[in-house]
Amino acid sequence: MNEGLQDRLEKYGFSLYMIRITLAASLSWVAVHSIYGSQYLYFAPLAAILITQASVKASLEKGIYRLIGIILGGIVSLIVGQFFDVGGLSILLILLIGIGIATACKMNIQAVSQVGVTSVLALTFYQNDYVLWRIGETFIGVLIALVINMIIVPPNRFVKVKALAFEGSLLLADALKDLVGVRRDSPKDNLLEEAGKLLSNSSREQKEMFYTLTHYQCRGELKGLIQATSHLKSIHSYVKEIADDIRLLPAHHASSDWMKDVLESTADCIALYGTRTLSDAECQRSLADCIERARDLQLASFSELQGNCSLSSIRDLGAVFSHLNRVLEEVERAKSATYVVATRPSTAEVARALRFIKKGLSQKL
Repeated sequence: MNEGLQDRLEKYGFSLYMIRITLAASLSWVAVHSIYGSQYLYFAPLAAILITQASVKASLEKGIYRLIGIILGGIVSLIVGQFFDVGGLSILLILLIGIGIATACKMNIQAVSQVGVTSVLALTFYQNDYVLWRIGETFIGVLIALVINMIIVPPNRFVKVKALAFEGSLLLADALKDLVGVRRDSPKDNLLEEAGKLLSNSSREQKEMFYTLTHYQCRGELKGLIQATSHLKSIHSYVKEIADDIRLLPAHHASSDWMKDVLESTADCIALYGTRTLSDAECQRSLADCIERARDLQLASFSELQGNCSLSSIRDLGAVFSHLNRVLEEVERAKSATYVVATRPSTAEVARALRFIKKGLSQKL
């Protein structure tokens, strides 16, 4: 679907979710009518409406829970219906047995509630073929709803997901640079938290895209994007450790010039990796050279500190430098396995990335 068309449709209340539901319900009705005739036509569109969610994975899970609940509830109602007429006692028994079994099996709450609904309906409309009709039509409704969910997806989704990962990499570099002078009582780093959210959201959206048919042609690039985001999430965890370590350092170390230089050089590596992998921005600088210079600066700074600090300070500083080195190692691993993901970031993002690449790197070492 074209992005401009979607915006115009949503302006008049025709959301993507509404389009999915109406199409799935209508096609379910047509499919069941062509197969079964006029019996119980409402179960297929009802299933399509109830299981359609924002994502294919969520719709699949809900559809499976619904089918499990219908099968279990139908079996229980058929057994109890052979011995009891419809009444308070029979309903009590089927609910106790059906919901009890579902709860004992630790089924999802959606499946448990469906057991109760199906049990009561199957007992009320007690017929030999009712449960089979119900299962068959529900399966058709679930299947059609899933296919609709896989076909009708937000426009330019791949580009937006890549943009999330790219923005997360730049925010992560920003967050690392801003750790200079951070203290134990300093407020939580919003940049670091926001970078983590962006990377997590991008990762979740990437996995969801594997369930869609319209993104089949970009599966190769999608695998590269997943790989790059995974490395960035690992780097994010190391940066969190660095933040905790710096909070424990004395103020004269945490705010020193050498700390600023070391953090900036390492942050530049993160930004350069994200820019080269997730954007079309032209980078004249070599990532390998950037990593080498950052590592040399780390080693030179730590070596100089060893002769001027107490053992306790060296211990605390060693933790910082250890995690900084792990960041560089992760960037190296990511670089060696890089699958460049083509994207078209906004002008502001390109300018921001180039600022990271140019700023300070020529001054290092």
